[in-house]
Amino acid sequence: MGVSIYTVLPSKHYRSRGYTYPVKTFDNEWIFEPFEEHPTFFTKPMFGGLAAYLFGRLMLILVEPTKTGRWQWHGVLIGTDHERQPSIVKEFPAVGPHDVLRKWLYIDSRHDDFESTMERVARAVARGDPRFGVLPAVRRPKRR
Repeated sequence: MGVSIYTVLPSKHYRSRGYTYPVKTFDNEWIFEPFEEHPTFFTKPMFGGLAAYLFGRLMLILVEPTKTGRWQWHGVLIGTDHERQPSIVKEFPAVGPHDVLRKWLYIDSRHDDFESTMERVARAVARGDPRFGVLPAVRRPKRR
């Protein structure tokens, strides 16, 4: 069985197009524990963060301040659509729409309820709660 080009290898390296790159470790990778053994789970770098996919959907992105200072976010972006946001916010009041990326919900890691909220969110994601996750965009082949 081969390794997906998007699978983070146990040595914390990202494999793409036949090359292996070191992947930064993130403070909150413990959030992935409830579903890290699921056969559909994989991670890949995205927006300077670490995106988690499960059941074919982009579920969460761990974000930390960038070296360039482009942003200072330190927390978790939660993938969902606008219609499902109110239901999630009602159940998990510590999350809310991100100030810049309004289509994403967000919780700052400094929030008093960060750990308890993300433990519950991660369990909901692991169960396949349909409110969570967005389907990744389909890439079209490049024209030559």
